[in-house]
Amino acid sequence: MDCKEFSNLLDAWLDGALPDADARRMLDHAAGCEACAAKLTLRQDCRRMDEEIQVPESFSSSWRQAIREEKEMEQKPQKVFQWKKWAAAAAALLFVVGGTLASRDGLPSRRAIDSNASSYSSFREQALSDPSSTSYKAMGAGSMTNAAYDRAYSAMEVAEEEAVDYAQDTNTAAQPEKIIRSASFNVKTADYDADLQKIQDLAAGMGGRVEYLSSNGDAAGGQTRSASLTLRIPAQRLDEFLTGAQGVGAITGMTQQMEDVSDSYYDTQTRLKTQQEKLARLQEMMASAQDVSDLIEIESAIADAQYYIDRYTGTLKAYDSKVDFSTVHVTVRETRVTETKEVSLGERIVTGIGDSFREFGWFLEDMVIFLAAALPWIITLAAVVIVAVLIIRVRKNRKNKKEKKVSDQ
Repeated sequence: MDCKEFSNLLDAWLDGALPDADARRMLDHAAGCEACAAKLTLRQDCRRMDEEIQVPESFSSSWRQAIREEKEMEQKPQKVFQWKKWAAAAAALLFVVGGTLASRDGLPSRRAIDSNASSYSSFREQALSDPSSTSYKAMGAGSMTNAAYDRAYSAMEVAEEEAVDYAQDTNTAAQPEKIIRSASFNVKTADYDADLQKIQDLAAGMGGRVEYLSSNGDAAGGQTRSASLTLRIPAQRLDEFLTGAQGVGAITGMTQQMEDVSDSYYDTQTRLKTQQEKLARLQEMMASAQDVSDLIEIESAIADAQYYIDRYTGTLKAYDSKVDFSTVHVTVRETRVTETKEVSLGERIVTGIGDSFREFGWFLEDMVIFLAAALPWIITLAAVVIVAVLIIRVRKNRKNKKEKKVSDQ
């Protein structure tokens, strides 16, 4: 028997309501516990006082209240449910989950990139495709041991030296600049059809052409019309075209741009010559090669050289097209002459009320969209709040039951 059980059974023992076995246990415990023995003596003395002297009811209730407070102090204090910590934890969880979902596109990929994963064959292919690269030298020093590879290396060295000499010669010589010019402007006009045709006729008269034309709007339905044009004008006549366009409608927002692509143009030209020299050398080797493996390697290198020749040739043609013909973007917009009239107070009130209802309707639509988008988060937060409230209520009910039980004793 412990002290708590002794205190709970003390009144029943003094009233003689306990069985003999429990009474003997009470005596044994009181004989070994000084605190419980003192409590037993105090309780017996109080009972004798009750029998001899009539104690006021207020004294009896105060004495019982003191005993109850003493029992409550002996018990360990209950932990108070700290709902603020739970709310902070839920907010942190939502922040982490929401932040992860919002930024998952910017996170690093789960697939690691191995910088050493390229095989020797890809390195070899890259080296053969460009004789001016140091990769070719590294490959030739390590693995090109047969006669065919030695001849290929010598041919590539010669091609590289000739390409360097050619680049130096072309850089020192006087070469024309490669300038790409472009322009754009807007035209506002009340005579839409006539001015749109004037722009096209002006471009054709300069030796240019209309590369793109898009128009929208319906004059019959009361809509204003607009058109977007992309024109290609000979570069030497671009200024003349822009001057002639000043007489069409009202020109607004004109801009001109110039881009010098001389370095890129002549660098590409040099690379093209290098690949052509490489192709010629490889074709010579192809004619004298006898080993099958050598033929396969030379054919692969020829295919690579031809690929780069086509690529550089296409780049030079694109440069020539942009340099010779300037690109001009034109936007033609139809304008209308409108008559202004004085608006009465009643019309202003009606218009204001209509605008207000329209704005309110748009607000309701936006609110529905927002709630629909936030519905998963609202459901999650509501579930967390409901669980927290249920936990608080359960703990509160348990605490009330314990307090009621102690007060009944």
